[in-house]
Amino acid sequence: MRAVGFTSPGGPEALRVMDVPRPAPGPGQVLVEVAYAGVNFAEVYRRRGWARTNGEAVVPGLEVSGTVAGWGAGVDGLSVGDPVAALTHDQAGASGGYAQFAVAPEELVYPLRTPAGEVDLLAAAALPCTVTTAYGLLAAGRLAPGEDVLIHAALGGVGGTAARVARLLGARRVLGTVGTAAKLDRPEAALYDRLYLREDLDGWARPDGPDGGFDLILDSIAGPTTEASLRALRTLGRVVVYGNPGGHGDTRLSAQELWLSSRAVVGYNLGEIAVRAPHLLREQALAAAGLLADRRLTVDIGEVLPLEAAWEAHRLLESGASVGKLVLRLAN
Repeated sequence: MRAVGFTSPGGPEALRVMDVPRPAPGPGQVLVEVAYAGVNFAEVYRRRGWARTNGEAVVPGLEVSGTVAGWGAGVDGLSVGDPVAALTHDQAGASGGYAQFAVAPEELVYPLRTPAGEVDLLAAAALPCTVTTAYGLLAAGRLAPGEDVLIHAALGGVGGTAARVARLLGARRVLGTVGTAAKLDRPEAALYDRLYLREDLDGWARPDGPDGGFDLILDSIAGPTTEASLRALRTLGRVVVYGNPGGHGDTRLSAQELWLSSRAVVGYNLGEIAVRAPHLLREQALAAAGLLADRRLTVDIGEVLPLEAAWEAHRLLESGASVGKLVLRLAN
């Protein structure tokens, strides 16, 4: 089958079109014919060297949408041709989503036909990872109605979705930061009550600043941003950390300071949850599918690129220039 992958770590140029065997679903697994594959920073990490290749082909891709093409022993309740989205978190070798076919555990395969209607396959490409991450971050951060939320990387796929979910959950105000001044004037900025340039620490990171601190901050940037975020919290405020795209060194936190300031830091890793508590992801994904179907929730789809341009999607993601969800198209 046609796929995009790499045989040794490197930059975006390490990704290339290749022909690999079609994966066979094992017990409890579902084979999906891929229509669209979402692009996520976790796949950038794998390409940079998190995946051990041993010279063999690695096909990345955490989330796909498409149709059921088969299944392994122990799977029931599905029919060939059913529209689904799937989280392929346990990918190994050539089983990731940047390919014509991918496999995923049955519990992490989500039907797109809901009581509210059917989710569009393009939007559904963001459901297994981006949308469930947005839900999970706000759940991990214990967002309560009436609280103020700050979201770093505000115009990315997770950021924009989290902002919409936060409003559905009753947030009083939703604010955000971006890495470049050009993004402040993007139409998508209207989603936020206020948007800051991230380096403008006097704007957002001072508890005595114009916004008076925040109850919850979603931090995918790490390093100095995490340290500034802690200072920007109100009493009983929380920072949820879930990424480190710049490869910053570890942030040193003082348990004594957290205790004395009544603030908290929470970690969120979708892959870990997929292994240890997949039922939580399924509950969130199915709830989100209903919201997507009746359009109470939308996802900002940025660029939709052909599969062979996966390297360009990675370049855009790493550069910080992308807005919205990046998606690879395999459907005709």
